Amino acid sequence: MKSIKNLPNKQQGFTLIELVVVIVILGILAVTAAPKFIDLTSDARESVMEGVKGSIESAVSLAHAKALIDNQTGATGEILIGDDYYALVNGYPAAAGANSANGNTANGFGITKLIDLDSNTDVTVTVATPALFQHSGASDVTECQLSYANAADSATRPVISIDYDKC
Repeated sequence: MKSIKNLPNKQQGFTLIELVVVIVILGILAVTAAPKFIDLTSDARESVMEGVKGSIESAVSLAHAKALIDNQTGATGEILIGDDYYALVNGYPAAAGANSANGNTANGFGITKLIDLDSNTDVTVTVATPALFQHSGASDVTECQLSYANAADSATRPVISIDYDKC
């Protein structure tokens, strides 16, 4: 009679090479199939709008610093940057420009011109009060936008409102 000790040892499970091959195949499938199932366009639009917001915040800070240096922190004012005048409200860039005191037309030379978006961008700008920045790729541009409202006083920064519900 055979004893249990003499039975041949049977291998069970997968070898390391087989597991690596399966993982590589699954990785290749995931890389090719995932983009078809994951829609990242909404995240991309939100990122674009966050970039615009960052540009606005930087422009506001720099223009306000220039306004402080030029003592232009009253209810209305203007600063000269390069060859262009920019309208100010309470020492911060205006949402929409106005006629400058020096006779230079600064109409449109508010925050929208100050950040100077590339003409090839998907962001459309409405020069008004408040100024609107909308992503043209969204199904409803009113739900993928940010607005820039004038500063209420010299101690309060302009209000930037964001609506990213359905970018």
